Amino acid sequence: MLGGTAVLGTAGEAAAYRPPPRKATEESKPPPAEPAEEDQTVPEASSEDAGTQGQDESAEQPMEPRVPIVPGEGTLGFAGVPLGASETTGSGGTLPRETVAVTDRWRIGWLPWNRYGRQAPGDDIWHNWRGGDSPYTLGHPLNPYDRNVLKGDYPIAGQDIFLNFTAVSDTFVQWRELPTPSGVSAASPGSFDIFNDGRQFFFNQTFLLSFDVFKGYTAYRPVDWLFRVSPAFNINYLEVQERNVVNVNPEEDEDRGDEHALLQEMFYEKHLGDMSPYFDVASLKVGRQLFVSDFRGFIFNDVSDGVRLSGNFEANRLQYNLALFNQVEKDTNSELNELNWRDQQVLIANLFIQDFIWLGYTTQFSFHWNHDRSDDRYDENGFQVRPDLIGSVTLQELDAYYLGWASDGHIGRLNVSHALYSAFGTAKDNALAGRDVDIAAYLGALELSVDVDWLRPKISFLYASGDEDPEDDTGGGFDGIFDNPVFAGGPSSFFQQSGFGIFGVRLTSPRSLYNDLSASKAEGQANFVNPGTMILNAGFDAELTPKLRASFNANSIHFADTSSLELFLNQNDIDEHLGDELNLVLQYRPLLNNNIIISVGGSLFYPAEGFDDIYGSQETLYQVFTALTVTY
Repeated sequence: MLGGTAVLGTAGEAAAYRPPPRKATEESKPPPAEPAEEDQTVPEASSEDAGTQGQDESAEQPMEPRVPIVPGEGTLGFAGVPLGASETTGSGGTLPRETVAVTDRWRIGWLPWNRYGRQAPGDDIWHNWRGGDSPYTLGHPLNPYDRNVLKGDYPIAGQDIFLNFTAVSDTFVQWRELPTPSGVSAASPGSFDIFNDGRQFFFNQTFLLSFDVFKGYTAYRPVDWLFRVSPAFNINYLEVQERNVVNVNPEEDEDRGDEHALLQEMFYEKHLGDMSPYFDVASLKVGRQLFVSDFRGFIFNDVSDGVRLSGNFEANRLQYNLALFNQVEKDTNSELNELNWRDQQVLIANLFIQDFIWLGYTTQFSFHWNHDRSDDRYDENGFQVRPDLIGSVTLQELDAYYLGWASDGHIGRLNVSHALYSAFGTAKDNALAGRDVDIAAYLGALELSVDVDWLRPKISFLYASGDEDPEDDTGGGFDGIFDNPVFAGGPSSFFQQSGFGIFGVRLTSPRSLYNDLSASKAEGQANFVNPGTMILNAGFDAELTPKLRASFNANSIHFADTSSLELFLNQNDIDEHLGDELNLVLQYRPLLNNNIIISVGGSLFYPAEGFDDIYGSQETLYQVFTALTVTY
């Protein structure tokens, strides 16, 4: 009972209310009754009833509802009916007297409402964008912000099974100049320098679709289960000025086009149970899934096949992950996942502690194990990527372990992000050392910043150790498993985004910060006999307007130790200073959200003595890029 009024309904049903009778005003009195027939007599009213007769008669005539009772139509929930209560409830806040059972409580309909006279037309999909009165606007399948069955606002089966569909278009265009070997044929007659014309143009278009089907209500608790499928479609094009770059065959042209349709993610996640009254939970995720093992992605940042147990406790102050992955082969040109596995397993365990010592400061402890027994492989362009074309050219049997401590948060006004890792284990048949080596390497990274209104100035430092003696039995050069760090500029950094090739291997791979003298990070093996990396950074992030952001970085890049590089190149006295760079990226969000993001940026790389010793050039290198990301 509600205020003496029965509210009817069964499980899975809801009620649409009819308004109670109300008294008629002078303007809304019912029309006079038709004259009585001749054989019907009407008693005369007495003088006591004369003053109230009209009022009583009008009270007995109920008003018709102003809006008919029409529950939300259709199973998709965006038919032409307001979403919420489907009719008015009478004047003066009178409680309803009568209810009507509706089998789907999600599609009852809202009251008609246009408080400010700005309601968008019913055939306009951009209601909120035009200033409609939310939540009284109509839904539309193309509008992800108003109620939409494709975005999990209405169940697709029963009362608690939902669909969330996401579509992403990512377009990337880049012009760059890199040190490029001329190979057996050069761009012009008489031009057979080791490194010649390095101008390149790169275009990459990826379409990513994601279908999430889940059970449960997500407002205050995790889902009961979730199943995700995410196919990806990629088109890429690379144009260079030298042969033997896009294909091992020198008779091929200087450009390459490629396209692929691949499966990026597919997993099932199950809510195992609640661990406390504060919604501390445990869940299990099985299948192809994205996992980033620390705050910045220094060791592992990849989509892999595996099993992941995760959860939290102490009212969400502590979170943990235990994951085991079997690495999959990557497509050479798009670096998206193929369907076949490689013989490489990765075990990761980490623990996050929020408000560690200071409020707002989160720390993390982690363990990684990289067990790599991958066999030989040639990429799609015909180049050998396993084993590395270096030294004895042998496949490694790798067991590398990482112990790490990282953090991200603030201590008072000072923003702090750091990472410390110690790598140990064994690498049998290391190609450059020509022998088995014991891994003994380390990484340290630190970023400090302060928020000054709209401006965040920052400084950062990274040191990945280098191998001091490449011919002994110790591998002292640090390398990650599948790293993709966001540090010192990240994607806008020329050094990190472009990567440098050198005689069959890479000095550093694209999206990696480590000079590891290995093949592609996506298809090769980690190498712990390498010159290491040191980066000094200063820059700022700025919120120029609510729609426009900027990030600027100045980096000085050095080798930690050049001994392994000198052995590989058979060259003495290579300077440790590789070069300096400036990078800037502007990000514009025209809708004040992340549905449309336009990025424009570039960087300049100024070679130093170490670069000149390796490539024989001090010509300034550059990259200019633009990117458009559209998300539904």
